[in-house]
Amino acid sequence: MRRPIRSVVTIQDEREAVRHARGHIAVIDDDPSVRGAVAAMLRHEAYAVTEFASAAEFIAFEDKAEPMFPGPRCLLLDVKMPTASGLDLQRALLDRGLTVPIVFMSGGSSAGEAVQAMKAGALDFLIKPFDDEQLIDSVDKALSRNSAERRNFLSSVDVATRYASLSARESQIALLVSQGYMNQQIADQLGIAERTVKLHRMHMMRKMGAGNVIELVRMLDAMH
Repeated sequence: MRRPIRSVVTIQDEREAVRHARGHIAVIDDDPSVRGAVAAMLRHEAYAVTEFASAAEFIAFEDKAEPMFPGPRCLLLDVKMPTASGLDLQRALLDRGLTVPIVFMSGGSSAGEAVQAMKAGALDFLIKPFDDEQLIDSVDKALSRNSAERRNFLSSVDVATRYASLSARESQIALLVSQGYMNQQIADQLGIAERTVKLHRMHMMRKMGAGNVIELVRMLDAMH
């Protein structure tokens, strides 16, 4: 795998750059050399990338419920990681109702693990070392699937029904989020703790089925 020089890219930088990228990819691998090489190659190919050293780090990022990256996204997920494996994370995401496409990366998994991953919905299972073309082909397929799923969802979902399922507090937060308020601003306006806002916001986004704030705004606009 070629390894272009990796620039230091912050999450905020990526949130700006992703609007012009081919899609957003979360690379989750406990090996910093592998994670860095894969991320650098993908950035070189005009993808937006965020790196995570563990399943817990990725879950913590998702649970922040901050404005998400717009457009299609997928996960590049290592199978063998300490504490929580890639398969553990796959199960956790399914339990949360998150169906973002997953491409697994493995350096020594059993056939049983590969079968388990694919049965649970993984798009591909790459064996290390894999070449750039093989990786990009899998990533492009995952992003295409996610893009199609988003279009189908937004065109068919009964937004009013989903909105009606929100609690009164979640409805308040949905409107404030769609107006561009940040978590602390919402907390100040409603007189509650910021951590409470984050919890309600996470539940609200999941009930609405919105992958990011842009989708939430579109859904709320469709109700008027």
